[in-house]
Amino acid sequence: MKTQSYFNYIEERLTWLSTRITSRGALNMYDINIHCEDFYMRLLNLLYGWDLVNANTIQRNNPAVDLIYTSENIIVQVSSTNTTTKIQSSLDKLDAKYTGCNYKFVSIAKSTDKLKEHKFNTPSNLNIQFNAPYDIYDINTLLNKIKSLSAAEMEEVYKFIKQELHFETDELKLETGLAHVINELSEIKLENNEEKFDTVSFDIDNKIIKNNLAVFKDIIEQYDVYFYVVQRIYDEFDTMGNNKSYAVLQTIRKEYLELKTKFSGDELYKAIAQNVKEKLSLSANLKQFYDDDLELYVDIILVDAFIECKIFEKP
Repeated sequence: MKTQSYFNYIEERLTWLSTRITSRGALNMYDINIHCEDFYMRLLNLLYGWDLVNANTIQRNNPAVDLIYTSENIIVQVSSTNTTTKIQSSLDKLDAKYTGCNYKFVSIAKSTDKLKEHKFNTPSNLNIQFNAPYDIYDINTLLNKIKSLSAAEMEEVYKFIKQELHFETDELKLETGLAHVINELSEIKLENNEEKFDTVSFDIDNKIIKNNLAVFKDIIEQYDVYFYVVQRIYDEFDTMGNNKSYAVLQTIRKEYLELKTKFSGDELYKAIAQNVKEKLSLSANLKQFYDDDLELYVDIILVDAFIECKIFEKP
């Protein structure tokens, strides 16, 4: 369970960084890319046991190469521009000092699936090793590598990511608020209402259509990005021996089962949300939260319950 929690955190932060790089690039703001060179240098060293150094520490404005592992002849370019032109141009700029090196390209913003299918030309006189399917990396490449790590190794990556990409912003406030709400919902006493949850996978869009959800569809699309935040909170509670995830989902499931005989579609969602918020409003431990914040937390938790198939019918 811990490794899953670690992986979810790592995936969330790397995806956040990728999205931020892309959005800033659209505004022609590339300052973050410079910091990413050192971040990815340390991450690659941690994942692959390399000893990369920043090429600028060896030669200022090193063309086509950002990171170098001298003893193993590995050279790496870290870029937010992932086009065939970018890679081919970089290969063409390599000079004699890189003879016999293995060139690797790391995309820090977008998928590289299409790039890996392209055939590139390496400098014929330099014996540069470059096999696109194996030497082009992106976020998914790194996440697949991370998934294969042992628990101890993944914990090291988790600690590194947490140190580098932890930010005290509204996200932390949201996570804290969600934790409080989850804790309160888990304390609600149920009367012999134990449900066996269905864990068979399904298509979310088809489920939205089947249940005739329009308003809730917009809420799902807005807040499904917080799915891993909710899962991480559940994991943290559960690893302490408090099965709060089960208790919360049972509470929400009970509301759904009682209300579905009276409502359907968006009206059913609104009724579930209203009942959950009314229960939470009675808690003295949540008096510090504004009503709008509680409404947000309830929406996020209900989106998670929808994705986990604890409310509404499967397609």
